[in-house]
Amino acid sequence: MRDTQEFFYEPGEDEPLSTAVVTAVAEAHHEDVLEQEWVISNDINADALDGLFQENNLKMTLQFEADSTTATIVADKNGDPVVKIESHR
Repeated sequence: MRDTQEFFYEPGEDEPLSTAVVTAVAEAHHEDVLEQEWVISNDINADALDGLFQENNLKMTLQFEADSTTATIVADKNGDPVVKIESHR
C-alpha cells in the first residue's frame, strides 16, 4: 500500500478552478503542469467545475478521484475555494 501525501493549493483570485485543480495535481506529483499526462476533462467537466464556486458565499465541498489522487475542494471561511490533493502515488 502506498503512502498518502496531502497537498493544499489556494487558487489566485482570477484563476479558474479547473486550472487550480490541474496545477495542484501537478505540484502534488512534482510534475510540470504542461508535461503531466493527466487531462482533467477525462475525469470531470471543467466548465461545470469552474462555475461551482463562483458565488463566494457558498458553503460546499466537492470530492472526486483523478490521476491517483483524491481531489477535495472546500470553501474557506470567506467562501473562496481551497483545493486539497491526497496523492496515492
